[in-house]
Amino acid sequence: MIPVRAVAALSLTATLSLAARHAAAGGACRLLQFSFEPDCLVRDATSGKCRFEPTRPDLGPQIAVWIESADGATFVDTVMVTNAVALYGLGNRPGRWDFPSGPKFPYGRRPMSLPVWAHRRGVQYGALAMNDGDDDDIGDHAAVSSPEPHFCRPMMPSEIVDAVTCASGNFRSAKGLFDDTMPKSFYPPRGDLLDWDDLCVPLVTADGTSCDYGDARMFGLINDLDAIAAATPPYDQTYTGTWRVPEGLAAGAYALMIEVSKELDGNASYTHSSYLSPFETTYYGGYGLDGNVGQPSVVYRVPFSLAAAVPATTTDAPVGYGDWTGAAGTLSPLDATISDGAGTGAGRLRTSDGPGGPGRVHLVEVACAALDCTESAPPAQPAVDATPRAQDAAAATFSFRQVADGNGGPVIGYELRYTPVTASFLQSVDETTFLRWTPAPPPRVDAPGTVTTTTLPLLSPDTSYAISLRAQGSCGWSAPTFSRVTTARAVYKQLSGCVIATAAYGSALAPDVVLMRRERDWAAARSSAVRLAALLYGDTAPPLAGLIGRSETARQLTRALLRPFARLNAAALARGALKGLPLAKDGAPAGAAPP
Repeated sequence: MIPVRAVAALSLTATLSLAARHAAAGGACRLLQFSFEPDCLVRDATSGKCRFEPTRPDLGPQIAVWIESADGATFVDTVMVTNAVALYGLGNRPGRWDFPSGPKFPYGRRPMSLPVWAHRRGVQYGALAMNDGDDDDIGDHAAVSSPEPHFCRPMMPSEIVDAVTCASGNFRSAKGLFDDTMPKSFYPPRGDLLDWDDLCVPLVTADGTSCDYGDARMFGLINDLDAIAAATPPYDQTYTGTWRVPEGLAAGAYALMIEVSKELDGNASYTHSSYLSPFETTYYGGYGLDGNVGQPSVVYRVPFSLAAAVPATTTDAPVGYGDWTGAAGTLSPLDATISDGAGTGAGRLRTSDGPGGPGRVHLVEVACAALDCTESAPPAQPAVDATPRAQDAAAATFSFRQVADGNGGPVIGYELRYTPVTASFLQSVDETTFLRWTPAPPPRVDAPGTVTTTTLPLLSPDTSYAISLRAQGSCGWSAPTFSRVTTARAVYKQLSGCVIATAAYGSALAPDVVLMRRERDWAAARSSAVRLAALLYGDTAPPLAGLIGRSETARQLTRALLRPFARLNAAALARGALKGLPLAKDGAPAGAAPP
């Protein structure tokens, strides 16, 4: 949500930096290639492929790759950091560290994400807190919230169908304010907020404007990791990356470092219960996944020397693990408290074959392309053969024609990025802007002229996106190709959708909405007729909710119609009639929403 013109200068600087690292003009070229394969928690018994399990969702690892001196005293370069930390502010966002978690969960700073990398890099940022100062609650922030282009409201376990689909429609989040009373953070705030053109319609039911962006207009200027952000490497395939040795770097001893962390992989040594306040236990006790902060990050180390050609090298075991609180960058030696099962602890990376034999991390020096970049140009702009189309509410598919490198062979790779946009956004896009966009899994490289179809995942329903694709050759990057797609409207069939009440109240986390949703789920669990009615509601309610949400008069009328039901629900809860709904922590029945 940063104006395009405001980031142009910074983006140009990042582009020139990348060009300096990747261009093959002048000086001796040395290129190191590393590879690894993340492992998942659950595999299908028949196919052996990774399977998403809603009861223990594997949301993918967070990974940082960097180069440092062999003694660890000098930090040389960050090679890549996954999106959640680099672009979506996982380590530095409002809310307590021990909030529950889930797919696209919006709140709760996680300083334990990649602490060894973060502290050794040594860059600090202002720490974020909730705009209203209430860092202990996941709900009731509507008055200080604004439209949310990426995150979803907290989900109940029954709503977690897969890792990407939100459980309800548009969600407003509190973006946060920098709090000078808090210690500095070693993680940047989110940097994906680029488009500020949308007019935020205030919620009449909120005490404030409900269009409070906090300090979010500064986030993109502060976040300096956008150019090296990367999509989380997918399971069941090898991730390969390269690092070009900077000219002038001393031919000494160094190490490739890879830090890997994952939520929801706790064990007997590391089990930390999530926090909800007494009020939140009453209204939001069924939301989020408990015990998300599990084992600490683990760090793999592959030593190498630039005094000679780097041979094929591999390592199979981490050298240690990070501080589970994230307060320090301490690297402790590996011990029996860290598990080594598939997808968890030291097993977050899978043993795979590489140039140096089987191992979990592989490193080798590869030859640079023998091209004279004074004679050869970067690759041609990739030609998109078909306009991207929305296959469903969470993905878009397009095809493009593979381009050639300067030697006539395949290019080194492709870069695919995207960002949610308004109708006028593409009018002001240029070649530097897209470095602030979210990286997607890159399309595969194939023979020049081959038509390749690729899918852009992890999109939000009923949202317009700008998409950009460019090719990397031996002599630099091609010009990016820009396209646009609008995803389909989702049909929310989860019993806890309550899309009409959400549209009327303006927030899925309004206490009255939460209470009505939970009362209906309580009834649906005990009646097949109610379950059938809820499914029919899921098919018919979203269009009506869309109409209600666009008219304040309709919203006021709907709230008036729903208010008696909310009062009846609160009275039933107070009588204990809705067995299974939570009580206040003092033992007294939970009452109605506060006025």
